[in-house]
Amino acid sequence: MLRDARRIDLTGKSIVRAKIQGNRFEIIVNPELALKYKMGLLDDTFSIIDILEMDEVFQNASKGEKAPEDILMHCFDTTDTETIAERLLEKGELNLTAEQRQEFFEKKRRKIVTLLSKTCINPKTRTPHPPARIENALKEAKVMIDPTSPAENQLKDIVKELRRVLPIRMETVKLAVKIPPEFTGKAYGEIKRHAQIEKDEWQNDGCWIAVVTVAAGLQGEFMEKVQSMTKGRAEIKIMERIRL
Repeated sequence: MLRDARRIDLTGKSIVRAKIQGNRFEIIVNPELALKYKMGLLDDTFSIIDILEMDEVFQNASKGEKAPEDILMHCFDTTDTETIAERLLEKGELNLTAEQRQEFFEKKRRKIVTLLSKTCINPKTRTPHPPARIENALKEAKVMIDPTSPAENQLKDIVKELRRVLPIRMETVKLAVKIPPEFTGKAYGEIKRHAQIEKDEWQNDGCWIAVVTVAAGLQGEFMEKVQSMTKGRAEIKIMERIRL
């Protein structure tokens, strides 16, 4: 067995561990990127190498004991670290400390609060709830948040629980928008970034018209942004409110 005399500092890092053909293999990873990878949340801009904190495959990472090449060849038919790491990430167990799990939980909670404040409204006033009010409601309703599940996938269930203590509803608004010719260049890109364009067309006079949907909580902000970009000359009409 090849041994590295130095122990490895794992502060801020995590280990992915798997047992294959009776042999233990470990890789040292960035905990957040590894968790996102296992959840299918990393885009194509990230590679396996980005997830690894060390370009090595170990038998015991904390002691610096590297896996011998003959064992790697026997179990993986390769000694290429990236290829092996990909298999270990897919099959192995990601070990997170209590502090790391708490950190991920807090990040997920903050993201959920932000999404709820943007995508939901108070059906009595038709206005969004401030984040602080949602925070308090989450605590009062004792809502359970899953730190390993995408925030977007949890919203509907969380809204159902929040209704016990807070008037809240997920809703989108379908809007008809007409932009004068002199503002279309700037407005098109901004509208595409802040709304879902359902259909659009260019008119003979150079105006751009579109049907877009936005989260109900963002309706006011969206309309103000469009009017600001067009110096108040845009035409915006509410076509439909859609409850989710």
